[in-house]
Amino acid sequence: MKLGIDLGSRFVKIAVQTETGITYHREDTVFFYKNRVKRENGEVLIDLTSYGADETCAITATGYGRNMMSFANANVISEIKAHYRGALESTGESEFILVDVGGQDSKVIYVRDGYIDDFVMNDKCAASTGRFLENACRILDISLDDLSEMTAEPVKLNSTCAIFSESELVGRIAEGFSIESIGAGVNESIARRLFPLIRKYRHKKIFAAGGVASNNGLLRFLSEMSGTEIKSLNNPQYNGCFGCLFY
Repeated sequence: MKLGIDLGSRFVKIAVQTETGITYHREDTVFFYKNRVKRENGEVLIDLTSYGADETCAITATGYGRNMMSFANANVISEIKAHYRGALESTGESEFILVDVGGQDSKVIYVRDGYIDDFVMNDKCAASTGRFLENACRILDISLDDLSEMTAEPVKLNSTCAIFSESELVGRIAEGFSIESIGAGVNESIARRLFPLIRKYRHKKIFAAGGVASNNGLLRFLSEMSGTEIKSLNNPQYNGCFGCLFY
């Protein structure tokens, strides 16, 4: 039995591999730390007995939470390694670009000859992250599913900072633009921020993981900008924990 854990800022994703296959689970991050993490004899341990794990079970962890603590009973790896390996195993491709938008960061990984050739990661600004998308939905009073379908007549959004972008959204509402056009503008603006990272590598096989993979509107704009159809990975939200199973 093996377990892969992606410690996200909002949710913890868990992949459980047994002889019968792989199952995926998701828990609220605060719930996970309160109920699955414990301290014994000065060491921090992950307790996954509720998933069938025992002291001999191999656990590999990655994600936002790995930066806050280390675990005595888990192998801890970088997000880049986890997402790269998950995409490599999922696609069967040896050369591709992977785009991942997480809750608090965005990353683009270039894989060549089956190995990580280069990557760029933005964790300094929230303007191209899942948290920004959630805040935009709150301001527009729509769901993430609603936002993902908005592509028509996008309103131009100029702010490059998440805080100023939120103020700009309120301004666009006050100017009388439709919620659909503003939502399309949100998708287009994030695609515009991600595109320079993709263009750097100039490869035509591009895959998406994380929250961006479920946003059809964002993927449409990004595909138009890059000139190639960006495909979603299998179980894109669980790509990180899936990749952990191979370490």
